[in-house]
Amino acid sequence: MSGEEKWDGKMRKKPNVLFLMSDQHNANCLGSASKRNVKTPNLDALANSGVRFERAYSNCPICSPSRISFFTGQYPHTHGMLGNNNYHFEGNTPDTMAMLFRKSGYQTALIGKSHMVGKWDRQGFEYIRYCDLCDVDRKDVLTNHYFKYLVDHALGDMYEDGTLPPDSEYAKKHYGIAQLPYEHSIEHWTGKETLEFFKTRDKERPFFVHMSFERPHPNWMVAPEHKDMYNPEDIILPECKADAYEHEFKSKPDFIRKTLLDRRVPPEHLQKILAAYYTLITVIDEEMGRTIKYLKEQGEFDNTIIIYTSDHGDFGGDHGLYDKNVGIYESVHRIPFILKYPGCKKKVERVSIIESVDLYPTLCELCDIPVPEHVEGISVLPIIDNSAPGKEFAIAEWDRNLPYTRINAIRTRDFRLVYYGSKIGGELYDHRKDPGEINNVWDDSEYQTVRVKLMERLFDHVNQYSLKSSHLTDIEKEREDYTTPTHMIHKRCRKWSEIKNLCY
Repeated sequence: MSGEEKWDGKMRKKPNVLFLMSDQHNANCLGSASKRNVKTPNLDALANSGVRFERAYSNCPICSPSRISFFTGQYPHTHGMLGNNNYHFEGNTPDTMAMLFRKSGYQTALIGKSHMVGKWDRQGFEYIRYCDLCDVDRKDVLTNHYFKYLVDHALGDMYEDGTLPPDSEYAKKHYGIAQLPYEHSIEHWTGKETLEFFKTRDKERPFFVHMSFERPHPNWMVAPEHKDMYNPEDIILPECKADAYEHEFKSKPDFIRKTLLDRRVPPEHLQKILAAYYTLITVIDEEMGRTIKYLKEQGEFDNTIIIYTSDHGDFGGDHGLYDKNVGIYESVHRIPFILKYPGCKKKVERVSIIESVDLYPTLCELCDIPVPEHVEGISVLPIIDNSAPGKEFAIAEWDRNLPYTRINAIRTRDFRLVYYGSKIGGELYDHRKDPGEINNVWDDSEYQTVRVKLMERLFDHVNQYSLKSSHLTDIEKEREDYTTPTHMIHKRCRKWSEIKNLCY
């Protein structure tokens, strides 16, 4: 299929698509768009070239289900993939966003982290370069492109995500200095491989490129060259740190409060964690900037749709915490979302609610591709044009271990409600008075009418489930993979030199 189409009687070049994503980026940690002192000059420039959405939300607070929502345009309760270990899923392949663009004449490429279903990737992307061990044949770790690169350079034992034993300094501190020099880091490799694709791509076709970074998801290991990029003493902790240090999470449900208290670290320790977290955000910004600069040099920037977002957030200092995997709070539910496209308005900010599922139909509209019937999201373009008010609420769904097997959350303009089940109850926050989500008013008589209305909205939306994967299938799959080389490195902290004979 040609890279040009006849529109309105004229031949016009199809727009390219560059879908930039990172993993676990707190939306408040975005340069000039936040009150934090984190540097993201290239994302700031991208926002100045287009639109930044202040209230964009992920549909699941963990990696794989969220990414599947982006690429199917479906909510988790529809696509049914609430587990995080989905690479070997054998079910039918839906019309993913990558597959649709490939069928529409685009040269599709994935560089970095996918964390979806391997079969879907192979059918949707012509060109694949994986960096994360979740995207790999469990019996052959060398099928992962980045890990093979390290092994080929005699650096296999320096892989940064999984080779640190529980008694290591990193495990004690949650951050550290990597052994790898930056030139061999996951971030630089992802940037370099993306540029390699652009230099060798088929210029007769438009491209759809998913440039997806594995971090700032832990491990928070920064390259030696970057160890002093941020001074921990200069890190500004948000006001809602009071939830940990003054209130001791007293309004949270008991089972969550215990977990949060166990996670709490002194403020100066949290500042050191955030210094490492910010460093990874900044170097990712630099790698994305290299790619955008190349597109400008090649004359492709103006005809390229560029999206930046994250699969979900991170506490990032909110509530005096770091990481995720506890509850569905604003910190982990809200995501950065920047959109630039040919002819778009510049330096625009929108506060309307949008969700992960809305990216798929938005790109279809921008590229004049019919939206498949299975897509549940809506295009955000009317919101940008001020002809539509946006959504009334955003939904997040999560399958987790006991005591709360299924968690559902709803975020409206003024409220957040999280429901754990009739025996446990939930959380309710009034963002008009409590934007930091410190005071849980679930049992407050003043809010009972609000609670009932939000519960009705929530269950009207997610009242039908058809799970294909879940936390339980993750456990079963890990048992099955327990002795495989990939699992030994990724989850059991073994070194390449100890297990490499199992791969040959």
